[in-house]
Amino acid sequence: MPNAVSTSSIVLPKNVSKAIATQLKDTSTIAALSPAEPAIFADKSYTIFNGNSEAEVVAEGAAKGYTNPVPTAVPAILTTIQTTTRVSKQLKWADEDNQIEIVKAIQADQSAAMGRALDYIVYHALNPKSATAITGYTALTNATGVNKVALGAVIGSATDKQMVDSIDNMAELVNDLHEINGIALSKKYANRLRKVRVANTQARLFTEIPLSLAVGNLEGIPAACSGTVNARLANSGAGNDVLAIMGDFSLIRWGLVRDMMAEVIEFGDPDGQGDLKRYNQVAYRTEAVLCHAVIDPTGFCWLKNAASLS
Repeated sequence: MPNAVSTSSIVLPKNVSKAIATQLKDTSTIAALSPAEPAIFADKSYTIFNGNSEAEVVAEGAAKGYTNPVPTAVPAILTTIQTTTRVSKQLKWADEDNQIEIVKAIQADQSAAMGRALDYIVYHALNPKSATAITGYTALTNATGVNKVALGAVIGSATDKQMVDSIDNMAELVNDLHEINGIALSKKYANRLRKVRVANTQARLFTEIPLSLAVGNLEGIPAACSGTVNARLANSGAGNDVLAIMGDFSLIRWGLVRDMMAEVIEFGDPDGQGDLKRYNQVAYRTEAVLCHAVIDPTGFCWLKNAASLS
């Protein structure tokens, strides 16, 4: 096993990369709701996702018609993401077991950040660290054809009926060409649903939402809850008014394009926080390239935290 602190770049083994990709489910609603496991597209510069054709029934002796028009290709967007964590250089003096445990903690923290990034990029087209818009990206919640519905009030004053109706209202607006196989909930939306009571018995209506808000399903469909849904890292503006996103999550394709790289940096100023030698620090950096594409935004509907859509 190499020393925990080394200045060389390390290509994480495939089994480690897959393990980290699996850990994305801890923080990414997209990874949790995607029917397929994330695929690692090693050594690919791009991936193209196409729509589906329809078959034609041809009578005996009849001429064959032309095939449906060639589906519009949806190019995958490649996004480089990285996290850099500084630690005291005294880590080098720790014994090997302690070094490994600290490195594991750093990698767990960084992989969680990678997971959050996936949701922020796809849902909101936001850079998670700066909470600013990513130039040239279109957020799913702002894509052409995606539907949205208003809660009917701000969530702090919404009635139980408005909360219950919001689920049906979202379902009604999802394009019927697609099935509803998932719902991503913001934490404040999930928490408010958890408080909805049956009028006569005061029993909780949505018993599947626990105190931890670790929702596994809602109304019979897979569900996931995260602060990424309403762009928690953004203080105001884009994403903050999103309460939930419902639809066919198989329409969101994503994966890791290249092997994850882990690097320990001992010299220079890799993140604009000052010279490492001056501050007696080393920096850990994990970098990856995400690939994503939304095949058809009309397969989704999102709920707005507002009295109306105007």
